Amino acid sequence: MELSEANGNVGYAKANLYPSFSITAQAGLDALKTSNWFTIPASLFGAVTGSLVQPLFQQKKLSTQYHIAMIDRDQTVIRFRQTVLVAVEEVSDALVKLDKLKAQRTLAADRTSVLLKATQNSQLLFKNGMANYLEVITAESNVLNSELEVTSITNAQLNATVDLYQSVGGGWN
Repeated sequence: MELSEANGNVGYAKANLYPSFSITAQAGLDALKTSNWFTIPASLFGAVTGSLVQPLFQQKKLSTQYHIAMIDRDQTVIRFRQTVLVAVEEVSDALVKLDKLKAQRTLAADRTSVLLKATQNSQLLFKNGMANYLEVITAESNVLNSELEVTSITNAQLNATVDLYQSVGGGWN
């Protein structure tokens, strides 16, 4: 929207550089009397000449306004490009974060399944008298920690998904 406005301002400033022909109600009323056509205060041609010659007398001012509008538009283009780059960066970061968390979750889930087997093996060893109960408790503790890690990674994945939706323009108020 700002870029469209800046382009409009440049077009307006450029149009001001050229002479314009405008008919006003005042010039139209004064023109009813043919005797006033060539008198300066009430002259139809005087009003037309003023609007046609005005850009010539104000050329420097109008040219400066045009250059200012061009600079403002260039600044708006730069801000727009920066906004696009930031948006692309946010989306890219969110996608990479999701991908990394997916890989972490897979590893943590695999670790949990291995630790569950280790817990079963330690319980069998305890039942057969080849291990003490401390080893069983340690194995179960490791499984619990691994399951908590999987839960934590799943929570981080859900938060990363929300961040992704926000970075592509979604969200809520």
